[in-house]
Amino acid sequence: MVTIIMPVFNASSTLPQALNSVLWQGYEAIEIVAVDDGSTDDSLRVLSTYGDAVRVLHQHQQGPASARNLALQHARGQYIAFIDADDVWLPGKLLRQVTYLQNHPDVAAVFGRFSRWEAGTSDGRFAEPPAQDAYEVAARRWQAQPEPLRTTALQGDLYADLLLDSVVHIITALVRRSAMDAAQGFDASLRTGSDYDFWLRLSRQHRIDQLDDCVAWYRIHADSITRQPWPENAEYLILRRALERYGARGTDGRVVSDHELQRRLFGIAFGHGYLHFWHGQAEHARRAFAQALAHSFWHPKAWAYWLLTFVRGSQQAVKVV
Repeated sequence: MVTIIMPVFNASSTLPQALNSVLWQGYEAIEIVAVDDGSTDDSLRVLSTYGDAVRVLHQHQQGPASARNLALQHARGQYIAFIDADDVWLPGKLLRQVTYLQNHPDVAAVFGRFSRWEAGTSDGRFAEPPAQDAYEVAARRWQAQPEPLRTTALQGDLYADLLLDSVVHIITALVRRSAMDAAQGFDASLRTGSDYDFWLRLSRQHRIDQLDDCVAWYRIHADSITRQPWPENAEYLILRRALERYGARGTDGRVVSDHELQRRLFGIAFGHGYLHFWHGQAEHARRAFAQALAHSFWHPKAWAYWLLTFVRGSQQAVKVV
């Protein structure tokens, strides 16, 4: 019924928590397809301990989009779910979302809320996820007496919402396989942000609903791919590409104003510059701040940081000499 796709790269320390949160869902009609992306740690050994419960595919450091596409080629489920190797699903996530899609044949994908999972400030350790008995209790309760499924205001055509924010987190979603195929999977040329690009494209063709439940923990740590200072600003490029292709109007008639779009593009560009600035990459930061100024020319903070990149750049040049 459901294929769960998990890209894996050097995640041996968090893999058991992620996989157990899937296996303990209490929903048996599943297959798990993990794609090892050239791990150099103990990830493959950890995956092997799960035997036939996890099907393992291999590629060499091509990124999560390529890993998800490879898994899709081998997926047998009529629904597709995603989890990363460092995150955790909460009890009842899968059964609730399968039930929702079965009861709403016009909905192509359903997703939920998530909680940021941060390490403790004193010891740097992450809290333990719910134990197996919590999953089993939740599954039995739901099967015996299904609770009403509440939705949020995010329903139907989410294109306008997605232009202003990446509102769908991939680890919280369940998608019909037919919709995945129609959207042609993920853009493997994108090192980051391929899921945002996918939701934008899917929203042009299909209805997407959000359940008003927290369904996953998203682990926040320094090694996360989204926290790395990549040279390209993928989110900015994806948004500009969507606007060029589809414009600012959703299929439901809602239009995102130019003022809102300029503010959104400014924020993405400024954030990219800020990340590079504090990683000591003055040239990348300067380009990003200049890009931000193109959307809000009189923004004093952007001008201040843009000027500071020249100071930072000259300091770095002195160090090199």
